[in-house]
Amino acid sequence: MKQKLEKWLKWIEIIHKDAEDLLQSQYIFSQYIEIVKNNPTIQRPEDFHWWVRNNYVSYVAISIRRQVEYKDQDIISLGKLLNELKQNPEIISREWFKSLYKGSIAADWADSDFNRVAGSGDHFDAKIAEKDLSSLILLAEGITKFADRKIAHSSKQPVPIVKFAEVDSFIKEFEEILKKYILLFTAAGFETLRPIYQYDWEIIFTHKWIVE
Repeated sequence: MKQKLEKWLKWIEIIHKDAEDLLQSQYIFSQYIEIVKNNPTIQRPEDFHWWVRNNYVSYVAISIRRQVEYKDQDIISLGKLLNELKQNPEIISREWFKSLYKGSIAADWADSDFNRVAGSGDHFDAKIAEKDLSSLILLAEGITKFADRKIAHSSKQPVPIVKFAEVDSFIKEFEEILKKYILLFTAAGFETLRPIYQYDWEIIFTHKWIVE
């Protein structure tokens, strides 16, 4: 049990970093689109914009596909973590969770936090992980098929049309669910998992790119 818990603790760090990258990419792409929309003089020709769009689509589709995968033995993903947690809920006990709060000013909240993310029992409620995994799989269904049939492979199967709204919906739910499990494993609460820039990343667009 200790070995599996230690593995999960390593996994949550890796998945957290994956989420940061995904959310950062989503943010940069959305801001880039706004820059282009607000500047008609750079909207034509469209070649570079399509290239940016296609790269973003490929990245997020593969990233989402990876996070909902849970059957492959060699992967680290939120889907895999949820599936293992569903099968081994007794590993996460209320007592262990409360130990994460020892010496913290938030110690009085330990029980209520456990109730919120793990259920009202003495151990994690497996139904919570099952529900979260099902939610992610359902939201990612079309995106996963798109990634399988269009990006990862050249399939004879029909490729579903995926809208950006579907991608955004998945990312939003993915972030909310992951925040819950980061709290469960580390006692750390987050309002958002997207890193906040401490500088103006858009400044590159204020300079002349081609020097004649």
